[in-house]
Amino acid sequence: MLHSTLIPLLATLVLLAPAIHAAPSGTVADAVEQILQRKSLGGAAVSVAISDADSGERLYSRDIDSPRVPASNLKLLTTAAAITQLGPDYHFVTRLLSTSRPDRDGVLPGDLVLVGGGDPCLREDALAEQGVRDPSMLIAELLRSRGVTRIDGALVLDDGFLDREWVSPQWDPGDLHSEFAAPVSALSLHGNTLEISLDGRAGGSAPLARVRTEAEGYTLRNEIKWSGKKRTFVVGALRPDDGGVVRLTGRMSRDVEESSIRVPVLDGALLFGRCLRTQLTALGIPLRGGVQREAGAARSLADAAELVRFESPLALAAVLANKESDNSISDHLFKVMGAELFQDGSFEGGARAVERFLRDVVQTRTDGLALYDGSGLARANTVTARQMVDTLVAMNTAPPPVRDLFLRTLPVSGLDGSLKDRLVQPPYLGAVRAKTGYIHGVSSLSGYVRAESGRILAFSILINDVPPESSNQLMKDIQDDICRDLVERW
Repeated sequence: MLHSTLIPLLATLVLLAPAIHAAPSGTVADAVEQILQRKSLGGAAVSVAISDADSGERLYSRDIDSPRVPASNLKLLTTAAAITQLGPDYHFVTRLLSTSRPDRDGVLPGDLVLVGGGDPCLREDALAEQGVRDPSMLIAELLRSRGVTRIDGALVLDDGFLDREWVSPQWDPGDLHSEFAAPVSALSLHGNTLEISLDGRAGGSAPLARVRTEAEGYTLRNEIKWSGKKRTFVVGALRPDDGGVVRLTGRMSRDVEESSIRVPVLDGALLFGRCLRTQLTALGIPLRGGVQREAGAARSLADAAELVRFESPLALAAVLANKESDNSISDHLFKVMGAELFQDGSFEGGARAVERFLRDVVQTRTDGLALYDGSGLARANTVTARQMVDTLVAMNTAPPPVRDLFLRTLPVSGLDGSLKDRLVQPPYLGAVRAKTGYIHGVSSLSGYVRAESGRILAFSILINDVPPESSNQLMKDIQDDICRDLVERW
């Protein structure tokens, strides 16, 4: 059995310092209201909730029960629900099964069944600390180490753990060609994307382009035009069509050195199967029966022999989901909760799991809650500031294994993740652990503040209907100034 290890996490839980309550100077309401009078808001809809993170005492409320689009703040609810309900020690499992072990010549006479468990971390960036460049190569090497030299049957893809509605119906169709809107499937590899290499220095009628991902079945239609301007790289790609053809468009100059872009595939399980077959071939292990798909194939195996088992910890996924605001990982967590809790590995199952967490664990109102994914990409998602802050209080007071993992997933002001370049000066440096969120017209920040007194505050700032003339940076300035006041005031 091979266990992937956790990526390095910040060991110091700055939010767990003992609270030394000091009398506030003035009122937080006056300070927040003054910040929210800025013209840059321009009539935007704003909800703000601030509570003591230990007692739950509400310190400030503004429209906390109004449904707001959360953008990536939704990942807070997804990860909190997953850590609590799946457990901080949960592992995703990917297996290779067969009806028998290889014979003395290393031959498997029957099929090899690849069983997916919804692991979103079979990616080079997630496993880089372990030196894994290509997880499919690692799995193929593990199979070879079991003595397999030939497979007379097929590679059967069992993706039945999750459903086959791979993208949410509520995602903008224009987003579906972007890496952040990759399909969500039980068998997931490379984030369910293809890496495409582009090089302007090779000359020719178009820039040199190739599929860097080692997978059969994908080709490129290169429609990129040369640009006469230096250092131009405005390139896009459309998802593979049914024939596996990826269309490349845009403009690029001849002085651009080798660069890469990623484009989502249509079918993550098929990508996994193609990559694994490619690696098996590279290792000299012929696969005579090709690649097939059968949801539930593992259940039909009598006395199945487990040849390879790869496990990844939930903790790794949760950290990447929040620190890096990773949509793919968050949406896999969402569906996996539905599969584990209700045998419903769908977006609907994930929504049911998060709603149950809010109702039964957080014990907050669920009025105004609408969930269509776990990442916040769908504009139809709505939450309330009450639900956000009540969840933060519940996680801060949860048993230590749950609380500590959740806190470690959050970006830290001035230090890492999406807050690395915000609130970088003392006393704000390291004093805020929070999740950012942005889609067009929406800006959000929710998390914890450690005040100078040591008191821990939970807060949620949800801004919707941001006017076109106001930038997201102006919204960030408002959020940061509220955090600064909380650090200094208590």
